[in-house]
Amino acid sequence: MKKIFGLYCILLVLLSFVPSVASADVWPEENQWDDMWEGRYRDWVKTNWKDDIFMNPAKPIYYKFENDCADAVYAMRLIFSFENRLPFAINNRDKAGQVISNRMNMWDNLAPPQRVRQFMNYVADMTSSESLRNDTYPVALNDIKPGDVYVAPGVHSYQIADVTDAGIAEVMASTTPKQARYLLRTPSFPFYVPEDKRLGDGYRRFKQAQNIGRPASQQPGYSEEQFRLAADLNYDYVAFTDIISKKLGKREEKPDEKTMRLLLALCMYANDRSVYVYDALWYLQKIRGEGRRCMNAKEYDDHSTPGRDKRLKMFFDSIRRHLDRVGRFDPRSQPARWAKAVFSNDQPPPQEMKSLNNFCMVQMTLGEEYYMTLRELRQNVDAASLVSDPHAPLPFRWGVVKEPFNSGCPSY
Repeated sequence: MKKIFGLYCILLVLLSFVPSVASADVWPEENQWDDMWEGRYRDWVKTNWKDDIFMNPAKPIYYKFENDCADAVYAMRLIFSFENRLPFAINNRDKAGQVISNRMNMWDNLAPPQRVRQFMNYVADMTSSESLRNDTYPVALNDIKPGDVYVAPGVHSYQIADVTDAGIAEVMASTTPKQARYLLRTPSFPFYVPEDKRLGDGYRRFKQAQNIGRPASQQPGYSEEQFRLAADLNYDYVAFTDIISKKLGKREEKPDEKTMRLLLALCMYANDRSVYVYDALWYLQKIRGEGRRCMNAKEYDDHSTPGRDKRLKMFFDSIRRHLDRVGRFDPRSQPARWAKAVFSNDQPPPQEMKSLNNFCMVQMTLGEEYYMTLRELRQNVDAASLVSDPHAPLPFRWGVVKEPFNSGCPSY
């Protein structure tokens, strides 16, 4: 009996040294965020944040993680924090003043790798491009670094993957719908200009975990410069990004480099319009299924695109001015040949149009094989035939139908 009791006591002592499963964090913290770790984070993003991060079976914790644009942004910071035993904390959208962090113990019954994956899923479910405004803060344009993000709240978000010698902030992004996918890397600036009156968009940096409760204006490196500059330039994308490249560049950007990045951004911007058009058509179908024919003022404002369509014209005009400054087209330059196919008055040869269309086609709505060439879009923009009214059918929205559109509904 004494022998059994002695073994029982030894077992109790041994168990006292085993961590309690009931209080297990998602991962333990061994380091704290500071300037050194921010530097390591930037280096990690440049070298390890790859387009296959969620599609590589050699990384089973992240493999086939379903994501959209904001999910990928949050995952970038989360994964580095996990791999380096740093704290990860963001604001809890449902509970003011509380945070979502790696100290949560909702998944104690799982092995550590599964805890991390469930935490990633939970963060993805609890966040969006809207919530990024609260978990990040704007920085000075000459301070943009890998690991920073660009946020257009409620619309899109990007990860800044690198900054080139020519001062170009290269981006990576996911998209909708939420699914496992390769991230898209683009050697060009995001195609937005900061304009949120609440200063919630633009080039931003994650708040460090220990600073998550502090307002943006109290974060290290906080700056409102980009908002003032964008307003001074009347939100001209080309002029705005030219200034950023000069601030960040170690050398001057070559004309071909600039032509390429502008065409890439134009392609992205044009295709992004399809999201707005799709959302408007889906919403219109929804309210008509409920017995309403017309949108009210708020709904109209939410789904119409006059400002976006005006900026699209400004974008085409700005690129045209850039090409005029460059001078004649160099036949050896592929970007110049694409630009000529977009902007020339004469119909380009079939092989040039084929090359341009392989580079970029504009998907006119989501989920359908319905495309327009970039040249045709430029012609429709020049003819002012795009319709911003959210009641308009798809062909009118993109200017395919050149007749005036009248929905019979109020315009606001």
